[in-house]
Amino acid sequence: MKEKTPEKDRWFIIAHSFNADGVAASQTITDRLPYFKTRGLKFVVLSAVTGRKDTQIPHYQIISPAPSGLRYDMRFIIKNTVRNKTAQSILKGISAILCLPFYLVEKVFLQLDSQWSWFLSASIKGSQLINKYHPALLYSTAGPSTTHLAAYILHKIYGLPWMAELHDPLILDDQCPKWHKYYFNRFVEKIVCGNASVVVYFTNRALENANRRHPIKNKAIVVRPGATPPDFHNIHYAKTDKIHFGHFGSLDKTRNLEVFIRAIYELTEERPDLKKRIILDVYGCELDTASRKALNKYPLGDMLVEHGRLEYDPETGKSGRQQVLEAMRKMDVLVVLHGGEGSVCYEYIPSKLYEYLLTGRPVLGLVETGTELEGFLIENNHTSVDKDDISEVEKAIELYVNKWDTEGLDDNQVASPFTVEATVDKLMSAVSEIDAAS
Repeated sequence: MKEKTPEKDRWFIIAHSFNADGVAASQTITDRLPYFKTRGLKFVVLSAVTGRKDTQIPHYQIISPAPSGLRYDMRFIIKNTVRNKTAQSILKGISAILCLPFYLVEKVFLQLDSQWSWFLSASIKGSQLINKYHPALLYSTAGPSTTHLAAYILHKIYGLPWMAELHDPLILDDQCPKWHKYYFNRFVEKIVCGNASVVVYFTNRALENANRRHPIKNKAIVVRPGATPPDFHNIHYAKTDKIHFGHFGSLDKTRNLEVFIRAIYELTEERPDLKKRIILDVYGCELDTASRKALNKYPLGDMLVEHGRLEYDPETGKSGRQQVLEAMRKMDVLVVLHGGEGSVCYEYIPSKLYEYLLTGRPVLGLVETGTELEGFLIENNHTSVDKDDISEVEKAIELYVNKWDTEGLDDNQVASPFTVEATVDKLMSAVSEIDAAS
């Protein structure tokens, strides 16, 4: 039987995270689809079950077959299908118990991410989808490294052009090669660099280091993911009786508010009048262990407010992401933290920054000096300080407080140069070069 010619304008998107509200890896690809569509592209999407199934395009969701993957996926299946919170907790507990014996056996032999086995089911399902839709391009984006391994397998079987987009470096030069995860990710980086038709990174340093470890055979580009200009629904910034510093996003042992909490504490000890005038708003998660310890040692009382993760609001119909963007818009100052230690700080830029830049609000970055993030902030008229220097952070906070007190913190009217549309144009240009060469 004669093979059907690939459909020129159809891409096969392989994205572990897709339509997952508030997840950066998901937002990066879903934000681009409207722009791709206006340029005549069609899609078929293969993802995990972590997000909502799309009804506007062919979208297929599959689970990871290994015990760790099933254990991970079941939480999202339950969350997305069961509305009652109590029932959710009970079912999650039951599924965790049922998976536990098999999960423990797996972890004895394999110290990998919970999603590692997704490439197995993705390769099988992907093969079916290629035979059904006949795409012209494989496009693996973000998420765990298993995403790109699935694309590699399909690329080798069908010989389709392959664009691999890596949001963060898979491995680092100063990373201790101790566990299976390192060698697994190193293997994936090697096959991406040696086989992908286009390799996409988000920072110059990440691309340079990957190319040094495993020379990139074909085209390589750096794009800035940007963010979609938000609809603020007539939400405007307005100065109140307190200055609000807002942090949005996840926190962990290497990206935490320890230094910021201590800086506010020491500033307000020196200037007690500010204790009733400063608020640190924390959105997106609970405080991590390091931040919680800092708060116990340097108590802020009512100066710190935990808002947690914002979910879909059935009363207003607003997604968690929309609510977050509106909350950003109301902040006096937005705080971005450069997490990680060592070389990782030079190889990534927090995706939240691109949303910050669209709000018009001042941004205070606690960063590793000499990095691309520091340059971004300075070039766009925002503030960058050494993330480990308590005195610098304290001075920056006080400068913002004084400016807010005297002249106000008006919107930053400099338009963000990092747009989704510009990114889409650059990606399509790279793909067109593949087409021209074939």
